[in-house]
Amino acid sequence: MGSRFRIRRIFRPLVMWIAKQFQKLNITPNQVSILGMLLALGGCLFFIFISSYWGSFLFAIFIFMAGLFDGIDGSLARLTNKTSVRGGYLDSVLDRYADVCIIFAFLGHYPAQLILLGIPLLIWVILALIGVIMVSYVRAKGEAQGVPDCDVGVAGRSERLFILVICALLNFVFANFAYIGLIIVVLISHLTIIYRIYYVHKMLKI
Repeated sequence: MGSRFRIRRIFRPLVMWIAKQFQKLNITPNQVSILGMLLALGGCLFFIFISSYWGSFLFAIFIFMAGLFDGIDGSLARLTNKTSVRGGYLDSVLDRYADVCIIFAFLGHYPAQLILLGIPLLIWVILALIGVIMVSYVRAKGEAQGVPDCDVGVAGRSERLFILVICALLNFVFANFAYIGLIIVVLISHLTIIYRIYYVHKMLKI
């Protein structure tokens, strides 16, 4: 279970094409990172304030675009030779900020008293927040300890966003299906955390 299975590989040609267009327009990687976060926040606002299927649809579209921009900024940085530690740091911080807002948006879209599989929605949201933050932390901590490429497991950011997008779009077919995406994100995030801990622990023994 490694990074070679990432969803972003499927969209790489599209990401590269957009990055080249941005290069022609002299748009900087940091501007792309900020725009990606704003797209995510816009999607969250639609999700919170439009309770109909259209809220879920706009949420899905904006989150999908934010996911694309998450790849575009890095590709653009490489195309323009503007890769930097500061840029990578900004991108990481903005990604985490957007991730937290995306998860919290479920509390605005659904009734607070909603019970999913016998568990209150609030608990699912808390578990999802812990998951999305810890997936990134475990990777960063492992790589800081000298373990190369800890981007393993099945719940990278691109996979989490893609699952939420698909489930939100399915709201047009199955009522309130978007919260299924939240449940899936919780499960695969925590499985990925466990796997990354195992992976780092194994690599540190070598």
